[in-house]
Amino acid sequence: MHDKKTSRDWVRHFLPLLRPFRKQLCVAVLAMVLDALVNVFRPWPLKVVIDRVLSHKPSRVPFLHGWLDSAPFSKMEILYGACAVTLLIAVIGGFLTYYFTRTMGDLAQHFVFAIRRNLFAHLQRLSLRFHDQQRTGDLITRLTSDTQAIQEMIANGITVFGLNICLLTGILALMFWLNWRFALISLSVAPLLFWTVFRYKRRIKSASRKARASTGQLASLAQETLASIRIVQGLAQEEQQDERFQARSETHHQAYLDIVRYQARVVPLVDVFAAIGIAIVMWYGATRVLAGELTTGDVVLFFAYITNLYNPMKGLARSSYLFSKASVGAERIAEVMSVRSEVTDRKSARPAPRLKGQIEFRDVSFGYEAGRPVLSHINLAIAPGEKIAIVGPTGVGKSTLVSLVPRFYDPTDGKVRIDGEDLRNYTLQSLREQISLVLQDQLLFSGTIYDNIAFGRPGASDEEIAAAAVTANADEFIQRFPEGYETLVAERGTTLSGGQKQRIAIARAILRDAPILILDEPTTGLDAAVEQTVMDALERAAAGHTTLIIAHRLKTVRLADRIVVLDSGRIVEEGTHLELLARGGRYAHLYRLQMSTETENPLISANRDRAVPTEGTDYKTEV
Repeated sequence: MHDKKTSRDWVRHFLPLLRPFRKQLCVAVLAMVLDALVNVFRPWPLKVVIDRVLSHKPSRVPFLHGWLDSAPFSKMEILYGACAVTLLIAVIGGFLTYYFTRTMGDLAQHFVFAIRRNLFAHLQRLSLRFHDQQRTGDLITRLTSDTQAIQEMIANGITVFGLNICLLTGILALMFWLNWRFALISLSVAPLLFWTVFRYKRRIKSASRKARASTGQLASLAQETLASIRIVQGLAQEEQQDERFQARSETHHQAYLDIVRYQARVVPLVDVFAAIGIAIVMWYGATRVLAGELTTGDVVLFFAYITNLYNPMKGLARSSYLFSKASVGAERIAEVMSVRSEVTDRKSARPAPRLKGQIEFRDVSFGYEAGRPVLSHINLAIAPGEKIAIVGPTGVGKSTLVSLVPRFYDPTDGKVRIDGEDLRNYTLQSLREQISLVLQDQLLFSGTIYDNIAFGRPGASDEEIAAAAVTANADEFIQRFPEGYETLVAERGTTLSGGQKQRIAIARAILRDAPILILDEPTTGLDAAVEQTVMDALERAAAGHTTLIIAHRLKTVRLADRIVVLDSGRIVEEGTHLELLARGGRYAHLYRLQMSTETENPLISANRDRAVPTEGTDYKTEV
């Protein structure tokens, strides 16, 4: 049942991609058929030489035997003609083989290019809930190794399969035309051959499915380990990761050993059955020649055919792994392509105009799992250009709340409105184009600093990029690099400090100039001096933009016009810093607790460049 469903899935996803290549495919198939037809007649010149030149018997050449047997050709003319036809068959067969091999190879590359392009585009547009539940390494394996398996199957497997099927059909047709009794006897072991091939094909496919799954798990572990190599080495956990990798490698290793074992079994069995079939042909053919019922040329022809008949069967047996691997790869790709994003455009969605930035959460609830709400009945109105800080203990739903604005998730209940309009009425692309993000952990892309800043707006000019860097306090350190803006950034930005990465991310947000700005813990992990520089850059970036600030360190809220306190997924307090301190509620408790912790830490206390405010002081000027 699983095989039927997955087969339907990948056929449904992949068949439309073949339509642009249907003409090339049809011509390639025609070339295969012609090549098989030409090769079917390859042993006939030898039969003509044996029967007409050496034994003075009728040739029985299909379509030509009447003319050939009655034509006044000498023995040498027939011999030279047979040699010429042999060469002609080789030349025509070689040309046809070149053509369909080249065509199928090109088609395979174009087809897999389209699959990989569509899969990558689909993965980018799936909701964050999907990516939260998936291993990155496994998705990369589907994008690379699984698509490569399909390419190999089309370029090599289909070619071998199609040619051999055509050869088998042509050989069987001529064998029965020549002598149906001899043909039946020659094919007496064929059922055993087919049974062996298909029996082991199922086992190889099952083992291939396990192997591909284990490959994805192995790639995931490797990707996670190498991406976190600083933590692994810093905590001296290389041996622990070695053991985890070894355990998963054992599964991967065993799955591929099963494939090798099945392949090793099937090929000798096919060879033995083929030898039995050839022995039967030799025995029966020789006895019929001695009885005068067949010519020597007939026996030679049958011997050639039965040899060629078993060779395609052995070829099909050997290529079964290619088909199994590609089939499993196609199933794995189709499995991802069948996933529909939970966050999609409505049919009536329209492009958003330039937004003013008014945001309203109207009775919004949300949960990642049914029955376990993360947010409950959130009601919050934000004016255009207003700066809102969202504070609260870890895990109360701060990041989840702001994630609803760019529609990373949709509310379970309630609505999020922008400029008085349900944001689901706008297309995702046009909505997200008007939102900028500065996150806690800025993951820069491999490339230059220039490329990373321009990522926010690819069409920006050099002057605009430089101006954004100056505003973000990034130009000062960029200019100190020998290559300036053309300095290469390592993967994940590991060659830059935390403060430098943050300022590049801020420059990217400034360049984007979106009406809505989301700051998610933007100063976490920075020392006091760098934090002040980043805060100055953030203040300039937020000017004139509706800004949502997720703040764990309450010092960050000095940017905010208003503070919202979350607890257990609900808004429990709301107001300015001074108002909330005066109430002595949850915010005041968090603030005093954090300030006392910093005061007790001598390193933090020594680095604090401003006095800790007390109740009644102006937080914006003191902090």
